[in-house]
Amino acid sequence: MRCLFLVGTVFVGLAFCSLAANSVPAPQPVLGVFRGALNPAGVDTFSTWIGRPVDIADEFDGSESWNNIEGPGWLLNPWAKWVTAKPGRQLILAVPILAGPWNRTGPTSGTVDLNQPVSLETGATGAYNAHFTKLAQALVSRGLGHSILRIGWEFNGGWYSWRAKDSPGAYSEYWRQIVKTMRAVPGAEGLKFCWNPANGYQAFPAEKAWPGDDWVDYIGVDVYDQSWIANTYPWPAGEDPAKIEERRHKAWDGWCLNGSHQLTYWVKFATDHNKPLAIPEWGVSSSKGGHDGLDNAYFVEQMHTFITNPANRVAFHCYFDIHAHDGNHQISPGNKAPEPTEFPQASQKYLELFKGP
Repeated sequence: MRCLFLVGTVFVGLAFCSLAANSVPAPQPVLGVFRGALNPAGVDTFSTWIGRPVDIADEFDGSESWNNIEGPGWLLNPWAKWVTAKPGRQLILAVPILAGPWNRTGPTSGTVDLNQPVSLETGATGAYNAHFTKLAQALVSRGLGHSILRIGWEFNGGWYSWRAKDSPGAYSEYWRQIVKTMRAVPGAEGLKFCWNPANGYQAFPAEKAWPGDDWVDYIGVDVYDQSWIANTYPWPAGEDPAKIEERRHKAWDGWCLNGSHQLTYWVKFATDHNKPLAIPEWGVSSSKGGHDGLDNAYFVEQMHTFITNPANRVAFHCYFDIHAHDGNHQISPGNKAPEPTEFPQASQKYLELFKGP
């Protein structure tokens, strides 16, 4: 989401196993949530709402300055307190890899390289490695050395400064520079790295920016209930409810699941590279663009089926439970319940399928 402030193989980190026949059932994918920036309390409120522990929390590092990318205390300290409060908790941190605005003119704040242009090509030379050494050190010093990092997420789109359409090779080399640098920090051996395109073809085929199997721990895909194929979204005013449901089914089957570079594609890609799949962001959607399924319980149902199917090897998933600047997704009652949701049917379906015992 364009949101910033932040067989027989066992994968390390969030445990995910492909188990032999007649053994104990494979563990369910770990459940997580994004409840907004600097909001551990919101994660706990979400956990209370669904009646089960939420073991992982999404957060976004700020891109305004290199100082923010380095993991400042004001960002990491609240999450360190939340993670260390209960065993099994984990932070997933989306990490910008170029500081400053979309046009790559450089940081607009902070104390480092103010207004100096940035590029993926420069990053590929190792010129920015020191910032990621500091980030790894900041994480380790706060007991967050087992976090999952979404380095330069949604790079196959066109909405971030690290968009990689014109330089996928530079992106790949920059990724390797970052991972090598962070893994070299003492205590950071437990950090895991999630290569995380947005679902769909987007601006270019994301695999052109694949950094190599040795440099990736998870393949993550962000999935929202949106569609651009004919006779799906948006539907005309006054559309019959049964026809709306037909459109929603078509959007799931023809776009989210089986469209170009959509979920079915990424399942095969992850399997071919012997990596677990992850869904770091997913949600129902309502936006000004109109290509959304709105209060779509069917989408939630299909996501649950996909996530819990062992054949898809999903390690973890995080619902994007906020109203963002480019679309609304919140299905929980919010931080100060009750806060009405515009997705009551999707909310009820999520509770039905994901709630605790």
